[in-house]
Amino acid sequence: MSFLEDRKALTREKRLSALSHFHGTLEGLIDETSGTEIKQRVRTYSQIHVDETIYAFDVLSKIEDAAIIVNGAIGCGNIGLTQIDEAFGWYSTNLVERDTILGGEDKLREAVIRAYEEQHPKAVFIIGTPVVAINNDDVNSIILELEDEIGIPIISIYTDGFKSKTPVTGYDIVTHSLLKYLIDKNPEETEPFINVISFSESIEDIAAIAKSLKALDIKYQVLPRFSSIDEIKGASKAKATVVLNPEEGGYLARELEEVYDVPYIVTEAPVGFRGTKAFLLKLAAYLKVEDKASKYVDEVEAELTRSISKHLLDGKKIFIDASLSRIPAYARLFTNLGGEVVGFGAPFVDLENRNQLSKLRFLSKGITAVIGNGQYFEKANAIAKGEVDIYVSEFQGSSFASDEGATVVSTRNKSIYGFDGVYVLYDSFVKAIRLSGKLHGLDKGNYKISWKSKSGNWYVKQEVS
Repeated sequence: MSFLEDRKALTREKRLSALSHFHGTLEGLIDETSGTEIKQRVRTYSQIHVDETIYAFDVLSKIEDAAIIVNGAIGCGNIGLTQIDEAFGWYSTNLVERDTILGGEDKLREAVIRAYEEQHPKAVFIIGTPVVAINNDDVNSIILELEDEIGIPIISIYTDGFKSKTPVTGYDIVTHSLLKYLIDKNPEETEPFINVISFSESIEDIAAIAKSLKALDIKYQVLPRFSSIDEIKGASKAKATVVLNPEEGGYLARELEEVYDVPYIVTEAPVGFRGTKAFLLKLAAYLKVEDKASKYVDEVEAELTRSISKHLLDGKKIFIDASLSRIPAYARLFTNLGGEVVGFGAPFVDLENRNQLSKLRFLSKGITAVIGNGQYFEKANAIAKGEVDIYVSEFQGSSFASDEGATVVSTRNKSIYGFDGVYVLYDSFVKAIRLSGKLHGLDKGNYKISWKSKSGNWYVKQEVS
C-alpha cells in the first residue's frame, strides 16, 4: 500500500524503526539492527543538532522557480541565512506571542500573496515549524482559499522540528508533498529520460555524474534538487529512476514506481571507483547500453591505475563520519589506498539502510561505530581512544577532531561523486598526509580525560523499547 494515502509522511522512527542512539562496535551494531524491528533508545544527554525542518528547507531552496514561506517565529525563519547564494530569498510569517494564542492565519495569507506578487513563482511551499505544530493553525484552509485566487499550487510541508531525531525525515516530508500535490498523476506517455534523485548533493557532485551520463548518451533530469517545478511535475513520465543516495531518495523512487509505474533501478551511491562503476553498469544494463558503458569504465580504470598510488594511506588509521549509504564506498576506497578504517559515525540506521552494514564485513568486526545526529563528544571520545590519524567527515563542525590530534579531511564542500570524485578524495589525502601527525601529543582537546573515560553509552536509556 502506498504511503500517499496518509496526510503526511511518517517519521523515520515510525516508518522504518530508525535508530539514532548507539555507541559500540560494528559487530554489536549489526546484531542490534538484525531483527524485524530495531529497538529504540532514548538519549539523556544530547548536543545541538540539525532537524527535519532544516533538511526540508535546504532541498526546497534549490528548486528554481518556487517561493518558500517559513511559517513560524522569526528564529525559525532565519534558517535561510545558511544559504550561500546572496540572491536567494524566502519569507517568514514572523509569528509572535499573540499569534500563538489567537492564530497566525492572517500573516500566512499575507505572506503567500506577497511571495506571489514579488516572485511570480510556479509553486509556493509553506514550511511548518514547532510553533505552528503546537498551535495547530488551519494552514489547509488558507491553501484552498488562495490556490483559487492566485492559480498556482500552494503546498504545505508538514515539518515540526521535534517529533523526529532523524533529520532525513525532512526529505521524506518534502517527497510526500511533491508526490501528493505536484507530480503529474496522469502522464500521457513515457519520455526518453531517467530521473536522477538528489537531495543533499552539491551542484559539483551532480556535474560529475552528469559527465558520465553524457558520455553514455543517457538523457536525464535531476530532481528535486536543482530542478524546476515543471521537471518535478514530469517525473512520472520518465523511463526509470536512479538515486544518488539511497537512504535519502529511496522513498521518492519507490513511490514513483508503485504509484506511477516508473521503474526504480536500485544501485549503490556512486562514490569511489567501484561504487561509480556499479552505479553506471546497473543503469546501462537496464537501458541496454552495456557495451558502451563497459568500454567507458575500462578507459577510466586504466587512467586511474596510472595516476594513483595504492600505498598512499599505508599505516594511517581513519575514522569516517558520513551517511551510512556512502560509508562502504569510502571504506573500500581508503582500504585500497592502504589505510586502516578503525571506526565510523553515521546519523542513523533503519530497516532499509542497515544492509550497508553487511558491506562493511571486510573490516574488523571490532571497529568503533557511533550512530547519532551530531554528538561530537562521542566521536571525540572514539578518536582519542583509537589514535586516529585522519578524520573524514561530510558534516560541518569538525574542529573537535583536530583538537584530538587527527587531521581532518572534510568532503562537505568537495565533489566526491563519480570518477572525478576519486581524484578529489585522493588529492585531499595527499594534503592530509603532509599534516598528519603534527597535531598528535598536543593536549588541547575540549573534553577532559575524565569525560573521555566514560562509557560510550552512559547517556542512553537502554531499557526503552
